[in-house]
Amino acid sequence: MRALVIENSRMYRQLLVRIFSQHGFETDICDSIEKARDFVDTEDYDIVCINHHLQDGSGLDFVEYCNAHERHKDAAILFLTSDRNTIQATLSVRVDEVIPKISLQQISDQISHFVEVRFDPLFSEGKVLFVEDSKAVSTVVNGMLSGKGYCVSHYLNAEDAWQEFKNEDSFGSNIDAYDLVLTDINLEGKMSGDELITNIRALQDARGYIPIVAITGDTSDKLRLSLYQRGINDFIQKPVMHDELVVRIGNLITNKRLLDKVHDIRRELYMAATTDKLTGCHNRRSLTEFSAKFIHQAQRHNYPVSLMVIDLDFFKSINDQHGHAAGDLVLEAIGQLLNKGFREGDLVARFGGEEFVILLNHCNAEDSLVQAEKLRVKVEALKPADLTVTCSIGVTTLEPGIEGNFESMFSAGDAGVYQAKEAGRNQVVFVELE
Repeated sequence: MRALVIENSRMYRQLLVRIFSQHGFETDICDSIEKARDFVDTEDYDIVCINHHLQDGSGLDFVEYCNAHERHKDAAILFLTSDRNTIQATLSVRVDEVIPKISLQQISDQISHFVEVRFDPLFSEGKVLFVEDSKAVSTVVNGMLSGKGYCVSHYLNAEDAWQEFKNEDSFGSNIDAYDLVLTDINLEGKMSGDELITNIRALQDARGYIPIVAITGDTSDKLRLSLYQRGINDFIQKPVMHDELVVRIGNLITNKRLLDKVHDIRRELYMAATTDKLTGCHNRRSLTEFSAKFIHQAQRHNYPVSLMVIDLDFFKSINDQHGHAAGDLVLEAIGQLLNKGFREGDLVARFGGEEFVILLNHCNAEDSLVQAEKLRVKVEALKPADLTVTCSIGVTTLEPGIEGNFESMFSAGDAGVYQAKEAGRNQVVFVELE
């Protein structure tokens, strides 16, 4: 990619070259409109970054030159200025971003954000669910959006569009997820566009927050207010203006993708804080955080909950004889076994070292013993790192109407492990809560 910087100040030129270089751009620099014209007449640029006041004229004059230039009519134009009244002046020409000269950090942040959004495929592409029963309108809009690189799924009625959308299990930052819904309001069929909007907003997962744009020939204030109350993000009047539609949809999809990235980062941070990196199980902090809620729910709704404490037998010997790398392989394999072997509603955690804890939802004493014995057999048959590994398991159950908490249950389960070890290891011992 290539950038052209037209700037008087040496300091700003150095800053801009550094910013663009960090994003993989080769950069040409000059300080006058005359020199800049020579560059754009002979080279192709993805970005033209120009200062407002130049030694031989206004940067706005050069922006007009670029706008009319066949080679650079699609190049991104960044306009740097220290004049607060410049935004109004740039409305008469095509400027993609006005960058105030407030601080060097602000300039760097704004340009970096623009480059990321403009040139990262994550933001330059998108998947649109389009609902329109007019063949003429749908042909025009499909052409507009497809021409900008969007993947458009077009439906003639809201019923089919709703079936497609509610059955789509991809959402958020998933590459197959829809990024925007564009729907006419007055549609043929049993479901109207505003009913489709209501159905989408009622969804409880991330699909319920997808950007929605309504298009209609009815521009009454009453309808517009009603649609915003139902949850639309934007409103476009028919006949549809090409540039307006593309810009509004582009802005909404960009904002959605940015929020998706924020949510992904938050999920990653949450997983890092609550998950044991080696085994993939919940960590001790997560167990402490969730166990109280887990047990409280069981007591509130009167169903049994059981707890297993699993301790790997002779694990210290594995580390001593085969090394800590082999010990890590054993722990990793056990973690995978536990995560795959229990229900989604159960809580599997690494308590520390070679000790694991499992909270079993809706599980009575009899069933917990069956589960524990099955687990003991699976561990013995696993042979991680070609080693025979066994475990001792202590089990307890908190029945409805019995007082107890995580601490008392863990204490009972831990006592069961101790008894299993004393009795020869590789066995299950049930201990009743006192």
